[in-house]
Amino acid sequence: MTLRNLSARVLFMLLQVSMFKKNYDHLPKDTYFGNYKEATRGNPNYFLTYGNGKSAARIQDHLRPNGAHRWHNYMKTPNEIKLDEAAVLHYTYPKFSDLTSRRDRCRCKPTKEDVKRCFMLEFDRAAFIIASTATEEEMLHWYREHIVWTDKAVNAKLLKKGILTRIYAPMVIVQELRESGVFTSVVAAAHTNLSKDEFLSSIESSNTTRGIESRGISSRKIGNSGESQATARKVLETALTDSYAVPPLSPPSMTDIHLDI
Repeated sequence: MTLRNLSARVLFMLLQVSMFKKNYDHLPKDTYFGNYKEATRGNPNYFLTYGNGKSAARIQDHLRPNGAHRWHNYMKTPNEIKLDEAAVLHYTYPKFSDLTSRRDRCRCKPTKEDVKRCFMLEFDRAAFIIASTATEEEMLHWYREHIVWTDKAVNAKLLKKGILTRIYAPMVIVQELRESGVFTSVVAAAHTNLSKDEFLSSIESSNTTRGIESRGISSRKIGNSGESQATARKVLETALTDSYAVPPLSPPSMTDIHLDI
């Protein structure tokens, strides 16, 4: 995907999508489970893809990503907090063409078993099978039934319940930036300043330099300080016993109700 196409895709998402579904952590249990069927609309999970969101971390020594959703510190247990007012806006399948783009990512057979090799999430698997086996008209019908919220009565009900919410801030900000010409100038600069080969070459050179500097600093510290050697051993020992990264997950389903009884 070129930078120009990526920019157009981002603009489309931020300017066209304003209605979002709230996470389980931000809803009363009775509201969540009482409207679960209408909120999922026959999809495998509450969210189309995943619901454990993304996390932010304060930059500090020994901080490392723990998968795509969380962080870990090799030298201490991170102090994790949840903010009721915080929200990660996830624009999943905002365009009809996303069905075919997912289909073109791999060469799996469009069967329930084989798609497990390429996709971890149930909805991604279903979308791949539809995009690989259905006609364009059937795909469009499936897309409207599973992704687009066209039932105004249901929308109004879930908005009133607090399950759906309207968030216009990204739309307003992006529209202002668009009208000021910021996006046009950034894309134009990217195309004129560096060619693709020059850009990749600069990144490779930068990574190599940082790697050499990092190895040099580490070897000097470990060679000249017993305390640094102990720290290095502790880091390695902690890394070996570290827990596995958290996989993509959705909020609880109706089958999980009995766990709270």
